[in-house]
Amino acid sequence: MPELPEVETVVKAINKSIKSRQINKFKIINSKLRWTISSYIPSKTKDNYIKTIYRRGKYIIFKLDIGYLIIHLGMTGIIKFINDKDLPYEKHDHFDIEFKDGYILRYNDVRKFGSVHYCKNIDNQFLVKKLGCEPLDDTFDKFYLKRVCQKKEIPIKNLIMNQTIVTGIGNIYACEALFISEIKPHKKSKLLTLDNCEKLVNAIKFVLKKSIRAGGTTLKDFKSLDGKPGYFKQKLLVYGKQLCGCGNEIKILKIGGRSSFYCNKCQK
Repeated sequence: MPELPEVETVVKAINKSIKSRQINKFKIINSKLRWTISSYIPSKTKDNYIKTIYRRGKYIIFKLDIGYLIIHLGMTGIIKFINDKDLPYEKHDHFDIEFKDGYILRYNDVRKFGSVHYCKNIDNQFLVKKLGCEPLDDTFDKFYLKRVCQKKEIPIKNLIMNQTIVTGIGNIYACEALFISEIKPHKKSKLLTLDNCEKLVNAIKFVLKKSIRAGGTTLKDFKSLDGKPGYFKQKLLVYGKQLCGCGNEIKILKIGGRSSFYCNKCQK
């Protein structure tokens, strides 16, 4: 599933690619996504100007003259930039955002876990309103993490992947950050010291920023808007690896239904 760096990469590509900021029309091609595409989105977005395009957690948000358009890429969602109106649809294309200059953003999703929504108030939107702090913001610091951790019995990996606590961190980057900060993924959150929290916060920010610069991580389906894969996979230290840099065998543990990669020697 695309995580924060992949979504940030797509947002940057969209901002760079589209010239016209006025929506000509929103066209529903196949409404069957995780939530059925609402039939009122075309009328709500027609002729609207896009003021800004930004990321919140793992969501792509278009701030319009009136209201907001929210896109989630799900597991296999891809946004394509098209300059030919007559280009035939491909299997699994779901909607077009056509601009006044004729250019189109087309959404394709093989597994249909993505979604698109319109709302007037982003703060009350059901997917967005419960999101936690942004991991790259100053509000996410060692004191915040320590305060959240201090009474929690759950594994620290589950805590940092909880989108209501800190948003945008998925399985890959959780494993990498915990490895860098030398903390086992199954360590109880309440056992983390302030020093542990500082190291983990710094590791999360480091690994996310590094991945954004690399264009995200491609394991199977993710591609950026220009169709190119992300290259952070080449830089992964523990996720999907068999041996640690120390020579120790990487352990794999199921936590919350997800595979957690860690080194029993380097992580405590």
